Amino acid sequence: MIRTAALLACLAASASAEPWDCVFTVECLAAGDCEGSALEVQVIAADHAGDLFLSTVTGASPVARLTGTGALPATYASAGRDGLAELLTIEGDHTAILTVHLFDGAAAAITYFGTCEEMT
Repeated sequence: MIRTAALLACLAASASAEPWDCVFTVECLAAGDCEGSALEVQVIAADHAGDLFLSTVTGASPVARLTGTGALPATYASAGRDGLAELLTIEGDHTAILTVHLFDGAAAAITYFGTCEEMT
């Protein structure tokens, strides 16, 4: 019985762990204007050390997971790459929000809304 419970706990944890494949269909500027988007983002372990990265068409940034491993919601953050900081949260129903802060020059923020699916 204890062994079964431990196995189920491990399976539940793996059901909400990295890697993630996300698609954001709405983009909103800090000024309040929103429009359609087709931004694709992945949360992946792209090195042998198991470090996490947020991968987009513009490249990959190291991210830190701010929430407990194997549970949703999951929140990831990065900062520093070319005046860019990112905060990604994936909810229990796999809806997701990504906020990008630009701080090299005039400060700006863009928020994206979409969904993430676990990659297999």
